[in-house]
Amino acid sequence: MTTNTTSTRRSFLKRGALLAAPLAAAAPAAVMADGGLKARLARLEDEAAIRGLHQDWLHRVNTRADDTTGAGDAVTPLFTGSEGAAFDQAVRSIAADHAGKPDVIEVAADGKRAAGRFQCAVEFETTIAQDCTLAQMALAQGGGFVRWTERRVLKVEYVKAGGAWTIAKVEFALV
Repeated sequence: MTTNTTSTRRSFLKRGALLAAPLAAAAPAAVMADGGLKARLARLEDEAAIRGLHQDWLHRVNTRADDTTGAGDAVTPLFTGSEGAAFDQAVRSIAADHAGKPDVIEVAADGKRAAGRFQCAVEFETTIAQDCTLAQMALAQGGGFVRWTERRVLKVEYVKAGGAWTIAKVEFALV
């Protein structure tokens, strides 16, 4: 018994359709994967921008602490409103605490708000009351203050406005 297998245009089209079906099914998955990659890329770019903003803010806070001319308002442009001007003047410097938990930045699903938690070591300074001669002499000689360092968690809320991230709120919490 012999089978006559002649190739016709119809059989060619059938085989081509059978072979193309898996590729057609994979195309929406590729489009969905591409959309997922774009969303992940956008989230990573937002996290990088927030880390840059955070580092810039830390630099300004730490240089403000060294500045005795009252230029502490250099921190204000990074804030959404006027909260930057109300920053605690007892804070002298903030340094990353590498012995603590890793930094966490969570970007909201809408991509317009984010929150960050950073372990840090905060140096505070207060002036000694000038109620005795010894304290007055210490103040006259460039001393007269008490400094101490505490481990804290820095909680920061960020807002994306006009395509750029700004700081909405900063607060310290005990570890």
